[in-house]
Amino acid sequence: MIQFKSNMDTNTVEEIFSQIKSRQIAALMFHGQMADYFDFLSLHGYKRLHEYQYFDESATFRKTGRYYINHHGKLLPEAFDGDIRMIPDAWLTANRMSVGKSTKQKAVEDGFNQYHEWESDTKAVYERYAMKLRQMGHEADAIFVDGLVEDVDHELKCLDRIILDLISAGYDMVYIVESQKALHDKYKKMIKEIGR
Repeated sequence: MIQFKSNMDTNTVEEIFSQIKSRQIAALMFHGQMADYFDFLSLHGYKRLHEYQYFDESATFRKTGRYYINHHGKLLPEAFDGDIRMIPDAWLTANRMSVGKSTKQKAVEDGFNQYHEWESDTKAVYERYAMKLRQMGHEADAIFVDGLVEDVDHELKCLDRIILDLISAGYDMVYIVESQKALHDKYKKMIKEIGR
């Protein structure tokens, strides 16, 4: 469950960047919880994908703060107003060994649908912020936000491919389980490249 909305009624560069940082905090919460979600299901490739996104978005969060300090000479407050709870309440008292095949299949489908919705919304929000910055005459800031849009767009492309493969396989558990090692190894390697 994601109860978070970016404020689109922003009138200053500071308000826009504050909203971006707030959304990035929500993204860190989302990916951290989704890593636990898939770890609980013993789907380690999907867990590693979300760990990678957590670390990559953490680096982007830091980059956003540095950019604002270095280009505007001010600190941005770290504020978050929302609630991110991706782990179903029933799982909090369950044992991972008691999770059956149909529950896992449904959880994979639901998890990826929520992931896609979050990233699609994020891309749209960042695109609107970039456009607003241009309209306000802040081209350099808009270019920075364009970079965020590009990052999310790339993430969506990779996510679309995973979801299309899952749909093609009918969310078959044999396919899902067999795909985990390759995904785990891919994202484990990618984590090592963050910040280089």
